[in-house]
Amino acid sequence: MQYIFQSPQLRISDKTEVALQEKFDRLEKLFDRIQQCQVMLKKEKEGKQNYFVVEVKLAVPGNDLFARDQAESFELAADNVFLQLESQLKKHKAKLNQRATVPVDKFVSDEELE
Repeated sequence: MQYIFQSPQLRISDKTEVALQEKFDRLEKLFDRIQQCQVMLKKEKEGKQNYFVVEVKLAVPGNDLFARDQAESFELAADNVFLQLESQLKKHKAKLNQRATVPVDKFVSDEELE
């Protein structure tokens, strides 16, 4: 899986990038056909409170999956995004498996069988 990290107006350490890569590498155990993972890290301010935002877009065949979360730290936001993507990947994989197991007679009309 190819990673693209973006962090406008922020300097992200190599340790943070490696930690995020290790976290999102676990998604490949669920679905091994993930092509690309784009990670956007931002810092937003609402009033006096600072929030850290993590947005992740996964490029998978047939669809792109997206998750976004904001929290008090990048780690918490990344954990929540990971859980969201894990759920989306399970649904996507189930949908693909369901399509693959549709019986042939569903596609063939009754007139063609006779």
